[in-house]
Formats: sequence, structure tokens, C-alpha cells
Amino acid sequence: MKKGSYYTFTIARNDSNHEPLSICVPYFVVRYFLLVSIILVTAFSFSLLYSTFLSGKLVHYKMVVDAEAEKDKQINIFAGETHGIKKELQSLLDQNNQLRRVLGLKIEKTKINFDKEITKKTEKPLSYGLTYKFKQISDSLNLSFKEADDVKVELEELKKRVAEIQSRMEVTPSIWPIRGRISSFFGYRWMPWRGFHAGVDIQANYGTQIKVTADGIVTYAGWRQGYGKLVIVSHGHGFFTWYGHASKLDVIEGEKVRKGGIVAYVGSTGYSTGPHLHYEVRKNDMPINPVAFLDLDVLSASRFF
Repeated sequence: MKKGSYYTFTIARNDSNHEPLSICVPYFVVRYFLLVSIILVTAFSFSLLYSTFLSGKLVHYKMVVDAEAEKDKQINIFAGETHGIKKELQSLLDQNNQLRRVLGLKIEKTKINFDKEITKKTEKPLSYGLTYKFKQISDSLNLSFKEADDVKVELEELKKRVAEIQSRMEVTPSIWPIRGRISSFFGYRWMPWRGFHAGVDIQANYGTQIKVTADGIVTYAGWRQGYGKLVIVSHGHGFFTWYGHASKLDVIEGEKVRKGGIVAYVGSTGYSTGPHLHYEVRKNDMPINPVAFLDLDVLSASRFF
């Protein structure tokens, strides 16, 4: 009950033995108490709502951070694989260039660009950093694909060159016609006859098989002064091989022969002091040292092509 500027509050028990208790509270106290209570309740409500909203935001942010961290992990793995691909390409390119250098082919590129490394830490916002990093990886991978295409083109060129060399190798003297000790080398000599020796003499037992040292066509098979029984084989590209002092010939003129095939047998016909093979290699009818063609490998042979 309001009386003047006071509120009177009466508290009574349910029995008649006690008198009611009356409390007088000034009006402004009740008014401010109600106002403060309303403010506190409102503030508490807003605080509760805000804390709920903030908790949801924090949970969402944590989920985003975890998702971005997983993406970042996958991107780093992808970046490592990309770098591995580039290293393998570099290794392949180095091997190709080494072979091309031996074969005398032009080397246009010797190193793959590794300057664009993937940035693992960035001061930019998280999502922007990952986008930028992914773009770096994408650009690097596209560059790797382009370099791989270039290597493929070079490999095709290299395959053609190797096929050509293998074809040339078949018609290039590259094996021993017989195995034995070289008793007289290429060049000027005094014994047993003074003068220029256009080939090498290889000692062997009488009747040893003489093998042609490359594919070719027999252009001469007969007797020639000084050489005795002689076989001459044309291998193309200006190359000829001569096999002299034979005891017996096993081919005829015009016959095609394959590397390692038997063309004659060791003897001592013509100007000879004992059983041996006189072996010559000529290019464009000019004698060259046959020692360079004994056990000739494909890489060494390529310099003659």
C-alpha cells in the first residue's frame, strides 16, 4: 500500500497469536530497486545470448581452422610430390643431355627451373594464403607438364638418333675378325718388309675362321699380289674392310654378309712369313688404323658417323 512517499509492506502469519509485521520503504528506493533489477535481468539476458552466439562462432571458426589446416597439409603433400616430379624430370633431362653430348646432339636446355618454391608460411589471411599457395603449386605443376612435354619431344629425337646409330653400327667395323696377338701394327715399318703397313697383322693358327666385322657386300674375293687370297667387303658410308693372306675363301663377289659371319680361313698366302691375318679398314679408299675399330662400342663409334 502506498502512503505518501512510502510503501508499506505487511507480513502476517496464519495464526492469531502474532501481530502482523509492517515495513515502510521509501518510494524512490522501490523504484530504483525495480529499475536496477530490470537492467540486471536485461544485461544478463543479452550476455547469455551473446555468449551463446560467440560460442557458436568459436566452434565454427575452429572447424574452419581445422579444415584449412587439413587443406594446408594436403597442399604441402601435393607440393612435395610436385617437387619430386620436377627432380625426376631434372634427373631424366641430365641423363638425356649426357647421352646427347656423347652422341654430338644439340643441348638446348640443361636445368629445370626450381626458383618458384612453395611458401609454407604467409603473413596474408589464412584463406588467401592457401589460395596463393595452391596457385603457386598449380603454376609449378603446369610448368612441370610443359617441361615433360619438352622432354618427350627430345626423347623422340633421341630415339630416332639412337635408331640411326644402331643401324649405322651394324655396318661399322666393330669386332675382331679373329682373336690373337697383333704382331705388326698400322703405319711405317722396317721388317719384314720396309714401307707403309696399311693394316694390322693378327697371329692365329692355320685354318682359323675369319669373321667379317660388319654387315656388307663382298666386292672382291680372289687373289691379289702381296695379299694372296683376299676378301674385300663394302659396308657403305665409304667403309671397306680387307682380309688378306687367307688359305681359303668362303664367300663370292656380290654376296651379302652379316657381322660375325665367316668369310675366309687363316693362311699364309702372298707376301707372308707365317699364318696370320692381314686386316685393313679403309674409308673412301684411305687406310685408317684398324685398332680403333677392334671391340668398338656404340658410343665411341658415333664419332665416325
